[in-house]
Amino acid sequence: MLFVADIGNTSTTIGIYDGKNLVHSWRVASDDKRSEDEYGVVLYNFIEFAGLHGKLDGAIISSVVLSLTEKFKSAIERYLYIPVVNLTHKTKTGIILDLDKPEETGPDRIANAAAVYHLYKKTSIVVDFGTATTFDVVLSDGRFLGGVIAPGIRIGAKALSNFTSRLPKVKIEAPAKTIGKNTIDAILSGLVGGHAAMIDGMVDRIEDELGEPAMLILTGGYSDIVVERMSHRFDILDHNLTLEGLRLIYEMQKVLVH
Repeated sequence: MLFVADIGNTSTTIGIYDGKNLVHSWRVASDDKRSEDEYGVVLYNFIEFAGLHGKLDGAIISSVVLSLTEKFKSAIERYLYIPVVNLTHKTKTGIILDLDKPEETGPDRIANAAAVYHLYKKTSIVVDFGTATTFDVVLSDGRFLGGVIAPGIRIGAKALSNFTSRLPKVKIEAPAKTIGKNTIDAILSGLVGGHAAMIDGMVDRIEDELGEPAMLILTGGYSDIVVERMSHRFDILDHNLTLEGLRLIYEMQKVLVH
């Protein structure tokens, strides 16, 4: 069985794969104030609760939080007693990073790109709704061309609250209409509807630049909300896409070793 973890700026998603099946998943806050031992205890308890001690063969992690990368890796090794692959731009993934500076690319974006290439083998745009909203463009021949990085919905909501004197914090949910009749609805329309309009427009621009239509794949925490306000068609909504990419990349490392 395989332990996978996607360490993001806001939260860390953890999964356990039994072969190709995701059998357990958890989410914890990405808190760089936690010590290695604190993370180790949390992970140990997850595995204890699931009855998986002694059943894990290895682990793979992707991390965009440098201060947590080694801490999390060491916690897995010390508390779960399994070897860890840390995904970087140097890891063999089966895709080509056709980028100016591959070393700057977030491992989560690499995992998403690898997942869509190995699963679908079609020119694709992956939109990941995380702390940042990212667009990743992958060609049918396995080239990861790059993409777009924009502030995520949560960042927008926080900025409105922090940098204005009268706008309140809001619970992010899909607005009923575009024209808000009150401050909360107006903010939600701007955050969610505005984000959906950005997705629609950017996908059109990317396809124009590619000169061909692309599969549109959505993932990430706010995808369910934003999709309600999008006009553009999409092909797949997969909340576990990054974890699936990590699994596929890990399997590739096993093949290379043998």
